[in-house]
Amino acid sequence: MRQLKNSLRVLLSKKNYLLINVTGLGVGIASFLILALYIYNDLTYNRFNKNIDNIYRIKERDYFVTHGLLVPKMLEEIPEVENATRIFTWDGYRLSYNDKAFPQGVQYADTGFFSIFTFPFIEGSSGVGIHEKYGVVISSDLAKKFFGDEKALGKKLQVKFEDKFLQVNGVVDIPDNSSIKFDIIGSYETGIDISPWIKDVHDWYNVFSTSYVMLKNGTDPETIHDKMQKIVHENFVPAGQSTAVLGLLPFREYHSSQETNKTLIIILTIVALSIIGIAVVNFINLSVTSFLSRIREAGIKKVIGATEGMLFRQTMTESLIVSFIAMLAGIELASLGLPYFNRIFNTRLEFMSGQLVFIFCLLTSIWLTVGIISGLIPSIFLSKTKLIQALHGNILTGQKRSSSRNSLVVVQFAIAIVLISGTILVRKQIAYMINKDPKFDKENVIVAELNSWQYPDLNAASDKFRYIYNELKASPFVKSACFSQTIPGIYQENYNTFSPEGSDEGSTFRVRKSYVGRDYFKTYGINIISGSGFDEDGKTYNNCMLLNEAAMKKSGLTAAADQVIHESGANGPVWRLIGINEDFSYQGAQKEIEPLAHFFEEHENLASWGYMSVRANPGSTLKVIEMLKDLWGKTEPVSSVTYYPAIDKLNEQYKDYIQINSIVAWFSVIAILLSCMGLFALSSYAITRRTKEIGIRKINGAKIPEVIFMLNKDFIKWVSIAFAASIPVSWFVIHKWLESFANKTQVSWWTFALAGIVAFVIALFTVSWQSWRAATRDPVKALRYE
Repeated sequence: MRQLKNSLRVLLSKKNYLLINVTGLGVGIASFLILALYIYNDLTYNRFNKNIDNIYRIKERDYFVTHGLLVPKMLEEIPEVENATRIFTWDGYRLSYNDKAFPQGVQYADTGFFSIFTFPFIEGSSGVGIHEKYGVVISSDLAKKFFGDEKALGKKLQVKFEDKFLQVNGVVDIPDNSSIKFDIIGSYETGIDISPWIKDVHDWYNVFSTSYVMLKNGTDPETIHDKMQKIVHENFVPAGQSTAVLGLLPFREYHSSQETNKTLIIILTIVALSIIGIAVVNFINLSVTSFLSRIREAGIKKVIGATEGMLFRQTMTESLIVSFIAMLAGIELASLGLPYFNRIFNTRLEFMSGQLVFIFCLLTSIWLTVGIISGLIPSIFLSKTKLIQALHGNILTGQKRSSSRNSLVVVQFAIAIVLISGTILVRKQIAYMINKDPKFDKENVIVAELNSWQYPDLNAASDKFRYIYNELKASPFVKSACFSQTIPGIYQENYNTFSPEGSDEGSTFRVRKSYVGRDYFKTYGINIISGSGFDEDGKTYNNCMLLNEAAMKKSGLTAAADQVIHESGANGPVWRLIGINEDFSYQGAQKEIEPLAHFFEEHENLASWGYMSVRANPGSTLKVIEMLKDLWGKTEPVSSVTYYPAIDKLNEQYKDYIQINSIVAWFSVIAILLSCMGLFALSSYAITRRTKEIGIRKINGAKIPEVIFMLNKDFIKWVSIAFAASIPVSWFVIHKWLESFANKTQVSWWTFALAGIVAFVIALFTVSWQSWRAATRDPVKALRYE
């Protein structure tokens, strides 16, 4: 206890040292905790499911969508399958409760869904859930949206404007790290009753479902492979000829293999370790430096009888106290900073009770490691120092002291430069993707969402859309207009296989399907490189299709000349290929352009479409927007309109990368500030030790710039070494990250040069302020300094 009191008294007498060390390590711990929570959240995806070890997602070929009848057949014929469920996500409509109404996507699943996936229920139970017709389970977010703070259980949501209601049988809290998310989910029986077309697409022809099986304990998925292929052979269209191969991916691996950006997690792990590394190095460096400045005090204590054991205990106690205070500060800063982190980076991280053991072990490890090392190093130095050296304030030669101190500066600034380089490169890659030519008119096309869910009378809505469409087409400001179910950035993942007529059996190619109306290619300015688009007035395009260049390469065809193409086998629907369109960006530039087919559709009721796109003449975009708003607001039935430039939805594909850039940039700033704190304290210590030397040099005629250069040159030298050491590391990390992009920017030399310049400027400014103060000090006072 006496040792503790003495240590606290000593620490309180050095408030500046205590403040810098506690703040530096506290900020480092807080940043590390938040990033560790982000990484932990990613690494533990889907682990809340109690059946995680037995759940598998089914894939057909290389795609994770399946035929609608596959799951029932597997339950019927494969006894190793304990349970299974399909999830269908292609339906949505207006749902309302009292005066609240929203367009809402609805998912349907087999009744075994909640027996497989153990979502935590906060109202109701999985036993009832979706087992009843028109019974649904909703998310806690949707419950709050419709019902506020009221209990949701038993309440009913009206479907469209019809006399049909969905009854809430349960509310679940969906973890943020769940691959399966839904707002509202019901049974297939419910879905078929509301939307009968759902039954028609669940067959051996269409591929729309996501499917999961839960195998019995101890079942090796390889043992049921032949049974799955038997189902393919007997049922897939054409029967007996399908070459499809089924596979099972363990659900515990699904996120890491299909959803997460592994390189991002590695980068954030490096950032987290870098920040805590800088903070720890700073703490140890400053603790050792502080002790070295008190070496004469230790020598005097030895003279009056203090043993090495007593000095060791004092050093260790002080170090452990300061590191413990810093740990508490870090915990508090992390708690205060996490809500801001969630708000800025659109996450929902929180410290959960299940993570307490992990966090406690992590923090205890940091505390003990930092405290012991920062106390042990000076103790070792002291044990090797003779009493006469200690009384003279010498523990190491100047060269050894400088090397041990500045080698840590190299580590800190090397890490900081790597982070700065990464920030610049991520921003450069995002700019490259955004500015890449999408091969459609990104300057003049405006998209209006039809939002047909708002209208009780869809015929009246159709009349409204037709009137607005005709008025816009007649405007001198408008070049073209069209209706479609898709727009760049929003293309549904709807795939199927096709084969040219007369081709060899098994010669198929797989493409993504999309449906558009007349003038789609003209409106978006998409180049037709062979044949024609759907752009001739009055011409019938029934059963016509266009392929993009990527699909043509897969098909083996070379030109569009009304070739006949069959869908899903030789006896499937027949399409006529009338054109080839240039590959344009309908998904983010980070991906390879997939084979894509556009099919012509024509709806008498225009409310069946999802979007109306308008292409303004150059320079007339604002006038077209004003016209669109005016027509929409004044045409009966009156409704609101959602509109935006066509490029916006495509650019949303990059929002995750923009978030990555923000995270790396913010924590790079923290890393740099921590490095500067350490450099500031070390330079202050070094300049203080040379106070008399500075005074003597000034009396002998040294100019202020000469003194500043003398004090700065050592630190600049070590930052230069840090820059040289950081280049190969930066280059390796940057190239590894860029490997995941189909379209990538060039890694330029100026990326590293700019990072080095930024580090040099920051380091120079940090040191020069103190050097200037020392150089301008009265030399007489400097000579009297002790």
